[in-house]
Amino acid sequence: MRIEENLEKLNFTKLEAQIYVALLGTEPLSAYQLAKKIEISRTSIYNALEHMLEKGMVEMVPNNTALYMAQEPEVILGKMYSEITRAIRESKKQLKEYKELRRENINLVFKGFDTVILKAKTILKSAENEVYINADFDLSCLSEELKILKERNVRVVIFSFYDLGLGVDVEFYSHYRNMDKEHIPSRLMLVVDGELSLIADGGIELQEWNGTISNNTLYIKILSEHIHNDIYLLKLRDKYGKEIYDSNLYLNTAFEIRQKDEV
Repeated sequence: MRIEENLEKLNFTKLEAQIYVALLGTEPLSAYQLAKKIEISRTSIYNALEHMLEKGMVEMVPNNTALYMAQEPEVILGKMYSEITRAIRESKKQLKEYKELRRENINLVFKGFDTVILKAKTILKSAENEVYINADFDLSCLSEELKILKERNVRVVIFSFYDLGLGVDVEFYSHYRNMDKEHIPSRLMLVVDGELSLIADGGIELQEWNGTISNNTLYIKILSEHIHNDIYLLKLRDKYGKEIYDSNLYLNTAFEIRQKDEV
């Protein structure tokens, strides 16, 4: 029944909703009559009625403690409306205060690509000013969130070596490489408002994606610089018509050697 489903959304248990609906518009009923009417044991009915009396959902008939009647809907809904409104008002104030207090040492670790995307969606929804992204896979899974950020005038800057086919009007800087069938997605970097970051990696050598969310200042700065530097190098290539890398620039480190091998 639709009315019972709605009552459950208003903090009624399933049994409480059944009892309340059964009592509406009827003469006061005993626990035995209620149990028979909704086809449930009397023990369960007694426990539920005790809680409902405490919450003001039902009343006992004066001078007869064995009969119950439904509290007037206007009374229940009015009380719930006041409690919910007050809770929302207080929560809004508390959450604002909590947000202003910088949370220390947030380092959440998680696994799985689906979890990576869900975490990214959540972080993007919190953005107010600027978002930086570096990814090497189709970002259509985030298109709805990116559209909303665009509507809210949040600046979104995305870099990728690949053509992501975004379909969303954001700042996109790319080398426009094709993602052929042999391409294996392996990275996502995300920075929101210079306060929160997400980095996740996959690839053929890993059995599943691994990710981290952090508000560490240095961590955020490194990710932001990485994304910006990729864009700077792309702009220099476009300006001078060639890659600016030169053998004299290299330090001959193990990292550079690995990078060359991967390319």
